[in-house]
Parts: sequence; C-alpha cells; structure tokens
Amino acid sequence: YSKGALIDKGVVLDITSTVEKGLNDGFIYVKNGVSSIFKYRENARKAKELESENEDLKKEIIELKDKIESTQSLQDLKRSLNFIDEKYKANMVSASVVGKNDDNWYTSFVIGAGKKQGVQKDSIVVNGKGLVGIVYEVSENYSKAISLLDTKSSVSFKLLKNPDYKGVITQNAQENQNYKSKGLLEGYMFDSSYDVIPGDVLLTSGLGLYPESIPIGEIEKVIDDKNKGLKYVVVKPYADFKNIDDVVVIQPRNIK
Repeated sequence: YSKGALIDKGVVLDITSTVEKGLNDGFIYVKNGVSSIFKYRENARKAKELESENEDLKKEIIELKDKIESTQSLQDLKRSLNFIDEKYKANMVSASVVGKNDDNWYTSFVIGAGKKQGVQKDSIVVNGKGLVGIVYEVSENYSKAISLLDTKSSVSFKLLKNPDYKGVITQNAQENQNYKSKGLLEGYMFDSSYDVIPGDVLLTSGLGLYPESIPIGEIEKVIDDKNKGLKYVVVKPYADFKNIDDVVVIQPRNIK
C-alpha cells in the first residue's frame, strides 16, 4: 500500500472504531435503560405488594383491637355483677350506648334497649366501674337515660368505712360552683359532724330507687360551710363520663 492508502485506512479504522464504540455505548445505554425500566417496574410491584400487606396488617390490627376492646367490655360488665344484689340479676339487661348529648361528658345518652328487652322507667344504669345514672324515658327498643352529672339526677350515698355516714349527691349543691364541667360530682353530708376525708369511698345507700352498695366514687374534696352548717363533698366518680360504651340496666328498687 502507498503511504496515503495507509493513512486513509488508518482513518477508516479510527472511524470504524469510533462508530463501534458509539454503538456499544448506545447498546449499553439502552441495556442499562431497559434494566432501569425493569427495576422500576419490579420496585413498583414490590411497593404495591408492601402497600397491600400494610393494609392487611392495618385491618388485622383494627380487628384485634376491636376484639380486645370487646373482651375488655365483657370483663367490665362481668365486674358489675359483683356489686349487684342477687335479686336484681334475673332481670338485668345488657346494652350498648348508641347516642349521647352534644357535650364532652355523657350527661344524657341513649341505650339500645327498651320495653321489648325489659327496660323500665327509673331503671338503674351501671357499668363495670360503678353507678352511671338512671333511665327516664323508654320506647320499644331504645331508652333515654341521664348520668349522675345531670342536674336532675340525685342519689343517696353512704360511706364504705362507716355506713352510718350518709349524704346525697346532687349537682349544683354549692352556689357559684361548676364541678360538672370537670366531670366531678358534688353533694353534702346529712350531718356536718361526720368524719369525712378525701379518699373515702361512696356507695349507694339503698334509700330511694337505687339498690344498695353500688360504687359511686371517692371523695376528692371536703368543704365545711360554717354559715350554713353543711359539709359539702366533691366526688370523683368511678364511671368515666367521657367514655361510656356498654352498660347493664337493672330494675329499680320497689319502694311502693
């Protein structure tokens, strides 16, 4: 070959090499691009599977939580049997609370049981913690009740430590006080000389409609009013009046 031919051949070889390198680079780019697409699709598939698994886990957690709450509720209701007199147990009705007043507290509420289920007017409402309130209106399948926080509700009590120490829970017992807004009960002792201190446990006394010895709560504060000769009590109820779900309804005492 001539020198020129060799140069031309070298140029051709260089060009060929450059083209091949470009094609190879392009092939690698396309290959990598296709690989990335497959990886994206694979990751998207895995993400979707994980999302689905996560949703399934959420459902299982919710179902488990419901079962735990249901079991807890049943255990609470069973505990309520411990402080209900045997003669009232035969006519007890278990029910759920299906509605409430607009307030933060369960001042009034609706129970999913009525005349057909054996609920009567003035029936007593309790839960696993203690006394909740009383039924004031009954329809065929529903009943309306007021809790101890309602100003129309009152209940006579006795002290666990000394049943001779009695009083009455009645909201707004003290003027210019609003313990109800804090979920607390108030009342006064029948005798101002009674030795009453914070921590004393209150039970229903058996006077009036309420059966005896249903837990009400504990005294949080004692106020001696020397001018009126009264001893007021502020009570923290055992029932949580922000959270009432399942209750037991029992017939009132026959005081006729």
